[in-house]
Amino acid sequence: MEKDSQQALLIQLSDGIRDLHLNLSAETIQRLLDYLIEFQRWNKTHNLSSIHDLNQSVTLHLLDSLAVLPYLDKHVEQLPKSEDFFSMADLGSGGGLPGIPLAICRPAWRLHLMEAVQKKAVFLQHIVTKLNLDNVKVHGARIEDAAPALAESISCCISRAFSEFGKFITLSEPMLKKDGLLWAMKARALDEDLKTIPNTWKIENDYLFSVPGLDAERRLYELARVRELKA
Repeated sequence: MEKDSQQALLIQLSDGIRDLHLNLSAETIQRLLDYLIEFQRWNKTHNLSSIHDLNQSVTLHLLDSLAVLPYLDKHVEQLPKSEDFFSMADLGSGGGLPGIPLAICRPAWRLHLMEAVQKKAVFLQHIVTKLNLDNVKVHGARIEDAAPALAESISCCISRAFSEFGKFITLSEPMLKKDGLLWAMKARALDEDLKTIPNTWKIENDYLFSVPGLDAERRLYELARVRELKA
């Protein structure tokens, strides 16, 4: 890629990060861009995403993923100090969204990327090695098959891949710690999606967030188990 083109992308990404009020180092921002450029290099032959334009990818891939970071940071800050580390599973990670950008920005977190499509899982392992992301583990298998090894060990699960809450909950629940949460990234929740939530779960918070450069509704749904009332 030409130096001028990469510099323009770096400015676009840096401006978006500033608009999100995120404090990221120049090195971190460059690593985010390195990921995106490699993503689109593979996308030419491996069909990781229908979006091939790098400018659009900065907005729709990177900034969209990073826009949820303030909400996740706030949650992590409120966790008991007794927890050794914060772990997150990205279900249906695809080409690593939002998992890879989150892992780059928060190296202290442990990210599990779950992706059953082999060519996408191969790319994920490639980018983890290329960027030396020691805090990321790739699970190239169906979620149902990978979940038993992570039983009750994950702090929270996140996904951009599911329209149906019920399926997301069913696949995530075996991996979650007792007080583990789910984070669903969506445009908006349709009534039929809401009806799939079992009565043992509830939407704890519904955050409307904006993505710099994107004129579209984006929401982050925080789901939690319904606590049993003590007699």
